[in-house]
Amino acid sequence: MINRPEISSRERKYAYLILTVSSLFLALNHIITRGVHAHVPPLGLSFWRWFVAAIVLLPVVLVDIRTTLIVYREHWREFLLLGAFLVGASSLVMVALNFTTATNVVMINATQPILTVLFSWLFYGVRLKVVQILGILASFLGVLTIICQGSWQILAQLKLNGGDLIAMGSMLGFAAYSVRYVRLAHGLSTSRAFFPILVGGCALLLPFYIGESTLARPVPISPISIGAILSIALLASLLSMLMWNAGMRIVGANKASIFINLVPVFGAMLAVTLLGEKFALFHLLGMILIGIGLWLVVGSPSTQSR
Repeated sequence: MINRPEISSRERKYAYLILTVSSLFLALNHIITRGVHAHVPPLGLSFWRWFVAAIVLLPVVLVDIRTTLIVYREHWREFLLLGAFLVGASSLVMVALNFTTATNVVMINATQPILTVLFSWLFYGVRLKVVQILGILASFLGVLTIICQGSWQILAQLKLNGGDLIAMGSMLGFAAYSVRYVRLAHGLSTSRAFFPILVGGCALLLPFYIGESTLARPVPISPISIGAILSIALLASLLSMLMWNAGMRIVGANKASIFINLVPVFGAMLAVTLLGEKFALFHLLGMILIGIGLWLVVGSPSTQSR
């Protein structure tokens, strides 16, 4: 387990705030991806969302390119591995949404905190307190409550398919990315450290994208595809991940991971606001359970020590 300096209450609150906003952008990402899955092929959408994000970050990298390149050369293997985890996992999510429902993906997404904690324990010996474990379970129960609309019969009727297995594979990648990223000692700003991760991930994804374009279908040049790529690239790939990475480096992967369960909360709020869906009692109950889980993991006095 790595040693981190003690963080102030102000830094901790800042981290929790940006992790919350990051989850909001991730909820938008799920909605947009599912909405255009029939129009834009998954690997093409994934490649261009990360490539555009890298292009936007390039001017930041060029400011002090000599010093930055030294760090890149020293840690290139780590950056490449992180790129494989992140871009690979996000690509699997987009592929999965072509074969399963957004509801199933959100449910599977709720396993990420559990996997992150498991990986932290297996590979780095990080242990959680009992109250934090209870918080993760409460938050997971809250996600299930929203998904099954307060009826466990609906949950029992959910059908799993090959797309769900793909989505589960993506959660393994996201969890691996989280526990490894916080242990990369690079000395760079969040944005400069993120650039080589994007470049490495895009380089690894490129052959698969070319294969999809050649054997299946290319990305169409249309207002729908351009709008989807730009919105996901700027909101989910760039802003959301920069905030997520910064928050993780402050509070650690385990505490940060619980915020991923805010995605269905924001998804429900967006559905009510943008799609006119009704706010039901099961929404409130699920949000309360998720809120309790968050508090037990990050807000309880017994979990403030690092």
